[in-house]
Amino acid sequence: MINIVIEISLYLIAAILVGFIFGWLISKLILKERYEIDLAQANYETEHKFKNIASVQKELEHYKKVNQELIEKNTEVKLGYTGQKYVLDEHNNTLDEFQKLLKSKDDVIETLTSELSLVEEKQRVMKKKHEEEVDAFLFERIDITTKYKELLDKGTGTRLSKNYSIPINEESWFSKLFSVPSKS
Repeated sequence: MINIVIEISLYLIAAILVGFIFGWLISKLILKERYEIDLAQANYETEHKFKNIASVQKELEHYKKVNQELIEKNTEVKLGYTGQKYVLDEHNNTLDEFQKLLKSKDDVIETLTSELSLVEEKQRVMKKKHEEEVDAFLFERIDITTKYKELLDKGTGTRLSKNYSIPINEESWFSKLFSVPSKS
């Protein structure tokens, strides 16, 4: 019976050992499978991150180039703006001087225009006065001429009676100078 107990004990120990070995192998396979799944997932995530990192690096390089181009353009624009501002300031100063000159010229023109208006008004008054005097002179001349002819006619009548001979066709210097205007 001891033999049987030893034999059963040996079988039990062998069964425990075989169970332990099989358990260890199965757990090793399960752990290895889990490890490979986790490793594959980690590799996938790492590769994906590296791909993202590569695209991010490409994008970063692109943005660096664009930023550099924008900085250069900004510098050009600033330089152009500074140059234009300088030129505009110079032109504004010149323009201010011209505006002052124009204002003074406008003032001179306004003064001359008012003086011209006054002179034209004086000229109109003088022309009107001149016309009135010419008309008065003409009326006076006509009056004097008619009176002279009347006197001449009276004088010729008395001269004829005194036997003075005055040629009829001859006119005196006064009647030549102040002849009656014809109304034609």
